[in-house]
Amino acid sequence: MIDRDRVQELRQEIGEDDFAEVAEMFLDEMAEALTALSDAPDNAGADAFHGLRGSALNLGFADFASACADAEKRAAQGKAVDTAHLNWLYGESVKAFRVSQPAAAA
Repeated sequence: MIDRDRVQELRQEIGEDDFAEVAEMFLDEMAEALTALSDAPDNAGADAFHGLRGSALNLGFADFASACADAEKRAAQGKAVDTAHLNWLYGESVKAFRVSQPAAAA
């Protein structure tokens, strides 16, 4: 579910001191985007899911990023996207991410 190598790479890129702040920024951005998509699913374009996928990949949310890629394709084809599933998977990814982090960084 979580690409731990990517998380470690991000830690090295930005430094341990700033990791928690950057991680929270990504989490907040993804949560806000999901809320907007859930509130207006008919207005969800492929670009919204593309942005979510990018944030997910940056934070190592491998399964969520894959689901966002699928949603991006569906949206580009004019098909409905199961935003409830994306919300659930995001929540599960956040739980797995937080469990895997040192207490100071989570």
